[in-house]
Amino acid sequence: MIPRADITNAVQPIASVDAPAAIVAVADAKQEAFSRLVQIAIGQQLQGKVLSTYNDGSYLVRIANTAARMVLPTATRAGDSLLLTMVSKDPRPTFLLTETIPGEEESSSVSLSAAGRKMEKELQTSTTGAERSATTVDGRNTLVPETDDKTPQTAPQSRQESAPATLSSAGKLIDAILHTADPNQASKAIESSTPLVNTPVNASQLASALHDTISFSGTFYESHVAAWAEGKRPLDLLLKEPQADLGRQAPISTADLLSSADQSHKQLAEIINIQLNTLEQHRILWHGEVWPGQQMEWEISQEPPDSQSRADQEDSATAAWHSVVKFELAHLGTVSASIRLVDKQIHMQVRTDNDNSARLLRRHGNQLADSMAAAGTSLDSLIVKHDGES
Repeated sequence: MIPRADITNAVQPIASVDAPAAIVAVADAKQEAFSRLVQIAIGQQLQGKVLSTYNDGSYLVRIANTAARMVLPTATRAGDSLLLTMVSKDPRPTFLLTETIPGEEESSSVSLSAAGRKMEKELQTSTTGAERSATTVDGRNTLVPETDDKTPQTAPQSRQESAPATLSSAGKLIDAILHTADPNQASKAIESSTPLVNTPVNASQLASALHDTISFSGTFYESHVAAWAEGKRPLDLLLKEPQADLGRQAPISTADLLSSADQSHKQLAEIINIQLNTLEQHRILWHGEVWPGQQMEWEISQEPPDSQSRADQEDSATAAWHSVVKFELAHLGTVSASIRLVDKQIHMQVRTDNDNSARLLRRHGNQLADSMAAAGTSLDSLIVKHDGES
C-alpha cells in the first residue's frame, strides 16, 4: 500500500510578494532637470559640486539642486567645488567656469532632488550604449541633463591634484561683461537719443530711418566687418557704427574692459551685452522717438520653426518674422500693431485700448491696404481689436 501523503505538512504557502515599485520615468526626470537649468538667469553665478567622473572623461555635477553632465579640465576630481556663470540657454544650458576649488571626494549620501537621484541612479546602472564625445570651449562648459549609457566612476587616486581653471581672454571678457550689465536689464533695448525723422509725412524716409537705426546700432557689427572684409560692405557704412566711433576715441583692449571705469568702455560693454541677448533670445528691442514728441517701442523677432505652420515649413528657405510696434497717440490712445511676415505675405493685427479707436481703425483699414499696395506690398489680412476683446 502506498502511504498517504500528508499534504498539510508537505505543501507550504509561498512567501508574500510585495507590489513592484513604480518604474522611474527617466525622460520625466531629465525634463525636470533641464527645466531647472533653463530657469537660471543669464549672468547668474552658481556653485556646483563634482560628484563623479565617467569613462569618457566628463563629470557628473550637482548644480541648482539637480545633476547634469559637464566637460571640465582634466585636473578636476570628485569633490571639487565649481563657481559657474550662466552664459547661454540655447541650444542647451552653457556655463562659464570661473573658479575650481579643490575639495574632498563627495560621499554617496549626496542630497539631490528627486530628479537628480533618478538620473544618478540611471547613470550608475547603465552599462551599454555608444560613447559620445563632448566639446570644450575656452572657459565654457556645456551642461546637459543626460541619461546616456555611461558608468560613472570616482577619480583614481593617482590623478593629479586639482588646480584652478585658467580662463582665456575671451572667457574673462564675457564674464566681466555679464557682471558689468545690470541683471534687471537683461533684455535692454537699443535706444535712440534723437528723433529718427523730423515729420511723419514721408513714409519711405521713415522706413529708411527705422532700417538704419537697427543696422547702425552695433548689434551686427562683427558680421558687417566680415562683409566689409569680403568686399560686400563699404567702409563708410562700417564707420557709422558705435564700435568704430569708440575705437577712434581711444584704443580699447581687453584689459581696459575688465578694469577701466571709463564711460566709453561701459558703453561698449552694454553693446556687447545686447549682442549676447540678441543671439540668445533671437529678438531685438528698440525704443526712442520716431519723430519729435512721438515715442515708439519696437520688437523684432524670428519665429522658431516649431511655431510656424506646416505650409510655412514645407519651404525650408522661408523664414517667419514677427514685428510689434507700440505707440501712445494723442487721439487714438494706446495702439499696438503685430505684423507677421512669411515670405511675401503680411498679416497684421492691431489692438487699441478703447472701442472707439478700434471702430475708427476698422473704418479706414482699406486706406492702409491701398497705401501698401501702392508701395508694392500686399496686406493679406488685417484684424483690429480693442483690449479685452477675444
